Amino acid sequence: MTFEELKEYGQLFYRANYKLDSDLETKTFKIKNIKSYRHEQNDEGGYTDWTDNLVTLYNLLSPVIGKTFGFDINFKTRQMSLFFPLKAKTTKEALNNALPLVDVVDLVQDESSNIATIDISKFNDRYAYASSLYDANPIADLDLNNLDNLTPGNDSKDSSDSDDKAFEDLNLNIEKLDTSVDALKELNDLTGLDEAKKQIKDMIAIAKMNQLREERGLKVPAGISKHMVFVGDPGTGKTTVAKLFGTILAQNHIIAENKFVSTDRSDLVGHYTGTTADRTKKVIESSLGGILFIDEAYQLSHADSPTDFGHEAIDQLIIGMENHRKDLIVILAGYTDRMEEFLNDNPGLRSRIPNRVFFSDYTTAELVEIMKQMMKHEGIVKLKDVKFFDKDVTDFIEENQPSGNARWARNVYQAMLQSQARRVAFMDDPTNDDLTYITNEDITNALANTPAN
Repeated sequence: MTFEELKEYGQLFYRANYKLDSDLETKTFKIKNIKSYRHEQNDEGGYTDWTDNLVTLYNLLSPVIGKTFGFDINFKTRQMSLFFPLKAKTTKEALNNALPLVDVVDLVQDESSNIATIDISKFNDRYAYASSLYDANPIADLDLNNLDNLTPGNDSKDSSDSDDKAFEDLNLNIEKLDTSVDALKELNDLTGLDEAKKQIKDMIAIAKMNQLREERGLKVPAGISKHMVFVGDPGTGKTTVAKLFGTILAQNHIIAENKFVSTDRSDLVGHYTGTTADRTKKVIESSLGGILFIDEAYQLSHADSPTDFGHEAIDQLIIGMENHRKDLIVILAGYTDRMEEFLNDNPGLRSRIPNRVFFSDYTTAELVEIMKQMMKHEGIVKLKDVKFFDKDVTDFIEENQPSGNARWARNVYQAMLQSQARRVAFMDDPTNDDLTYITNEDITNALANTPAN
């Protein structure tokens, strides 16, 4: 088998290429008319050409089990079932030789067919390993039937690379939370987010109750998880609320350090085989005693290649949450639909993070208020005509339905400052009022020059 054939064969086991059926578990192919599978809609909204993939599988298996067979893949259990006629005689060893990178674990017969059970859970690791070997020596004759025992050459980009290579682009954002503020008051004073604030305060209440019980030698409920999933559109305050949550916990000595580590896929997932686990461990270690906030966490399992190492980061994250139940709080954040799909695909995470916090989009009135609060909080400018501001911004939102929530509101605020600067900066002798007040013209210009979507 050439490496190009290996890539085509491997695509069959790669989750992101499939549009799953209604139970979100399996996808079944019957090898009868390969051409009928040429265009299959995939999860990214496009289409996958399956002809080459299925021809490769057909060429691998037909010498062993004949020309008629079917198979079914269950992505939750990472298992494949292979069905072929009773008259076809073969062995587990022959099937394993025909299917490199996966393991045939059982071969039985029922009243109508032979059924082989195939474990595909090691496919990603083995494919990545084979890929690194190919990169090191593209003309090498690889024995894929014995892949686990192969060792890469000295030039391959695998786990033998130095620690510097694994962490050379790791740039952690570790922030010390300001425990001098009244974080609970700031949480309550946030505009909107009523449901999210209620859920956060419920989590804080449970944590404080358990802390009091523990301090007084009382029994504490087992298995209470502080890990959370924040779901909602961009600009709905997920990061802000996460920091306030961490600050409140630090102020009440529920977490050991007032530390907030913000990260995403780029920090957790390495570029070479063997680096992802170490990078993820380093991120977890840097977060101990505080909050680990992973933005757009669904990107860990939405890669564009079967050689992707995101699953390694997820595995290490699960291990980290198990090993550091008392000194680590993980918050995963992202779009609602994509986070639900991500958790469906990773039941180990779902079971360990039972708490969901929902961040709704801001209403028109809330966006207007957020912009006014920004001006009040920074204390740089004031509105010359509050009524005009309220009406003009409200009308614009109702007509254009801008996306981005509070991010859009901040962009408008910054555009008002820009309009004011353009108007005042080159005056011969601007007054303090000129430097302080936002005019109706500034508001109109800012709305006109801020993209709504």
